[in-house]
Amino acid sequence: MIYADTSFLFSLYALDSNSASAVRIYESDARRPLIFTPWQRFELRNTVRLAAHRLKRAGGVLPFSIGNAFKQIDEDLKSGVLRHAEPDWRETFRLAESVSDQLTLSTGAGGVDTWHIASAILLQAEVFWTFDDEQADMASRLGKFKAVKCVPAS
Repeated sequence: MIYADTSFLFSLYALDSNSASAVRIYESDARRPLIFTPWQRFELRNTVRLAAHRLKRAGGVLPFSIGNAFKQIDEDLKSGVLRHAEPDWRETFRLAESVSDQLTLSTGAGGVDTWHIASAILLQAEVFWTFDDEQADMASRLGKFKAVKCVPAS
């Protein structure tokens, strides 16, 4: 199974500079489904709303529809593209603290980044997808995934 962090999921469901890369990576890897935790759902929906807020505040044009993004997420949950999974939250905190202790000073990955990695490990993801360089570095260094994909926007 694949764990995609919120930076990747946002690019998959809303339109940004990484969307083409997200679609290409998604279409090139037949492993399914993508793991989808309650935290990812909340963070993704909040990120979509926040991006819309920031674009509107800056006077920009919103390149995606919030409603369509949420509808596609819900449809992918129903069809099995996304599969609900819930890690043991206490164990996730313990593992995230351990990973942070080992690697935050050297990678610069943030707390939420570490949380995503811990969740992916506990949910036994084979692959980890992100567009966050520090998070990808941390995930790679742990050696817990068959592959870590991080392809920043060109």
